[in-house]
Amino acid sequence: MATQLAVGERERLNEVFGSFIDETIGIVARQTRDTVSFAVGSPAREALELVGADDLAATVIRREGASALGYTMTEGEPELRAAISADARARGIDADPEEVLVSAGALQAIDLACRVYLRPGDVVVAESPAFANALSAFRNHGAHVVEVAVDGEGLDVAEAARVLRRDGLTPRMFFVVPNFQNPTGETLSDHRRSALLALAATYGALVIEDDPYGLLRYRGKDIAPLAARDSAVEVVSIGSFSKTFLPGLRVGWVIAGRDTIGRMAAAKQTMDSSTGTLGQRIVLEFERRGGSAAHVAKLRDMYHAKQERGRAALEREFAGTGVRWNDPDGGFYFWVRLPQGMSARRLLDVALEEGVAFVPGDAFAIARDHSDALRFSISGPTLDRIDEGVRRLRRAFDRVAS
Repeated sequence: MATQLAVGERERLNEVFGSFIDETIGIVARQTRDTVSFAVGSPAREALELVGADDLAATVIRREGASALGYTMTEGEPELRAAISADARARGIDADPEEVLVSAGALQAIDLACRVYLRPGDVVVAESPAFANALSAFRNHGAHVVEVAVDGEGLDVAEAARVLRRDGLTPRMFFVVPNFQNPTGETLSDHRRSALLALAATYGALVIEDDPYGLLRYRGKDIAPLAARDSAVEVVSIGSFSKTFLPGLRVGWVIAGRDTIGRMAAAKQTMDSSTGTLGQRIVLEFERRGGSAAHVAKLRDMYHAKQERGRAALEREFAGTGVRWNDPDGGFYFWVRLPQGMSARRLLDVALEEGVAFVPGDAFAIARDHSDALRFSISGPTLDRIDEGVRRLRRAFDRVAS
């Protein structure tokens, strides 16, 4: 019996969880070039072209030569860490450069937080639906993930408190995407941010605040980050240049206490030693030229227009069908709900035949049922392609509904 249990334990520990989001990207890539993709939550091609990456890269290599192509400090380029900490202070987060680690995108920062803070069996409270890759990271580190509903004000903190109390659970970590959440586009309200910190404090838990979309607000006023609030709770702040600059560079960051940054650096040294030097210096060159604020302003205008076009197209094509969607104030996503009983995965199969793609809702959960929902991303297609894609989606819907 002991041998059988050991084998079973090894099988459990060897199980690796991935992301259906990334699988969907592969599915879409194998379709015809004419497929309209609402599946990918990455910057538009025209946004990437605004950056002038060829000139940035050429300038860095011409000026710095081979040093731009070698290894750098595990914690990141000192000047970039200083720039990230300065931006954080402008948003009310008290951060020194020594409290910043430059990661290979936000996903690596999440994984580093798991390596430093979590042990098998630890409880992580996460949104549902949630960023699928983060859910997989928690599970790959052996955590017990408690899924809590998201509504129009973000994570339902009262529900989280009830579930933890009912099940006698003590959380180690809360994970939230507070602004224009992936996949719903919802924002954690101001009073819920305070309530979340208070709930975490009662358990001595920490909060991971992953905020890749915060700069992409199109309506309303910014809400103070969790990491900027007076609280006894440890808040780890994660961000990325992937949504507002160049995702292929894989440059993100994590802000935490110096001891935590030291432990994360040690863990990172067993992963990739350091985030790519060339990518970091391209980001730095862009920052030195003073173009980031103007660039983000252009992105807001571009994505706001796409969001408005997506909202109008959904209204035009799906009014009266029983299909519902929310009304985010920024970011890339709408959360679309199908009539009861209709499967988003079944709709995806037919939608691909019609030349349009999205990510079905159950990709964003472990046990909760989001099978009648889908993530609709407006970031990639042009305005005209948004119209055409929603027309194709309506054709697929009619086929499934008939």
